[in-house]
Amino acid sequence: MAKASLGRHADFNRLWAGQTISNFGDKISLLALPTIAIVTLGGGPVEVGVLGTLRFLPFFLLAPLAGLVADRVSRRSIMIAADLGRFLALASIPVAFALDAVTLPHLYVVAAVVGVLTTFFEVSYQSWLPQLIGTENLVEGNTKLQISRSLAEALGAGAGGALMQVLGAARAVTVDAFTFLVSLVALLFIRHREVREQVEGRKASAAADMKEGMRTLFGTPVLRSLFVSNVVVNFGAAIGDALILVYAYNVLGLSPGQVGIAWAVMAVFVIVGAVLSEQVAKALTLGRTLVLVAVVLGAGYILVPSAGAVGGFAGLLVVQAVLGFVSPIFDIHVLSLVQGVTPNDQMGRVGGTALAAVYGALSVGYAVGGVLGETVGLTPGLVLAGVIIALGGLTLLLGPVAAIREQPGGEPQDVRAEGGPEDGTPEDDPERPVASVTG
Repeated sequence: MAKASLGRHADFNRLWAGQTISNFGDKISLLALPTIAIVTLGGGPVEVGVLGTLRFLPFFLLAPLAGLVADRVSRRSIMIAADLGRFLALASIPVAFALDAVTLPHLYVVAAVVGVLTTFFEVSYQSWLPQLIGTENLVEGNTKLQISRSLAEALGAGAGGALMQVLGAARAVTVDAFTFLVSLVALLFIRHREVREQVEGRKASAAADMKEGMRTLFGTPVLRSLFVSNVVVNFGAAIGDALILVYAYNVLGLSPGQVGIAWAVMAVFVIVGAVLSEQVAKALTLGRTLVLVAVVLGAGYILVPSAGAVGGFAGLLVVQAVLGFVSPIFDIHVLSLVQGVTPNDQMGRVGGTALAAVYGALSVGYAVGGVLGETVGLTPGLVLAGVIIALGGLTLLLGPVAAIREQPGGEPQDVRAEGGPEDGTPEDDPERPVASVTG
């Protein structure tokens, strides 16, 4: 299938616009909810920690279930329902504030509801994207969505602070609530509809469906290899992220302003890495790119102490630029490759299970990072984090991923068997490049 730019793909552009706006708004509430807990309700670190846990724990606990539902029900319908639910949950905060009825339990319920619905939305949208735009456009689509997320990360917190200053924290949440309405309207105007037989009339039990998804994930060499690598890389990155900010303040003695600049530099290079991700993979081949960027990412954490010791603030800027550049390249190509080789009718279960494992690795990694920082010290902890990340990338050399030259094109391949696709040899079709899945 010939590859065409998504610039004129009206349905994708509607999805992209809706996601860009809702991602921006999401950063506002991530800052505003803890602010309400602290400033208005007198909460402390425990209350803020509970809010954060309730917002992200659902990914770890419910992503496999969300994947099962996404493979049985219209994914677009799930996304619309999730946007409506998140709007109602967040809109309840300014209403309660106006009635002088805001409480910590209310904030906890809102955080939990938003977390659950976001889990279902993310799993459904990642499962729906390949059918919406075609696997040949996945890298471009995921790149544009990653850029939007990066811009939201860089600008959303600042905008949230300004809005809270002008409107107050509770009213600032109203802005986030309405961004979900914008996303909902964008979804309603998308004309593409899923192939009904792929989302209706499933006769297998939920347990059988879950087992089928697990067999596909762990029985397909490419998917299994990507799963192991991604979990290990994210585990190591979480350890490093738990330590690097403490290192910047306590060892390098940087001010909050300098730290803000360093993280802003990282955000800029995340965007640069996302924009250049496809060109990097074309120059190096896809498999080599994934291995190399993971190793470079690990090396970046290892070099934090030496760069900081030699260059102080300037050294940290360089390291943050490197970390920011390579991170989106790894994320974009891993996600695109998973979407490209997973059968559409199992996309939700495979993606949901993978998301749960990644979020579990992040949760454990942050905890391990905190323990390492207290016991062995910040520098050894950062070095160990970098080694783990690099090893995660090198595990790809043990499977078929390192030999893949480019992302798959055309329809997702049925690669459930150890030997590769069940029907024919798609690599013989010069018009439809596919990933090598021999193992």
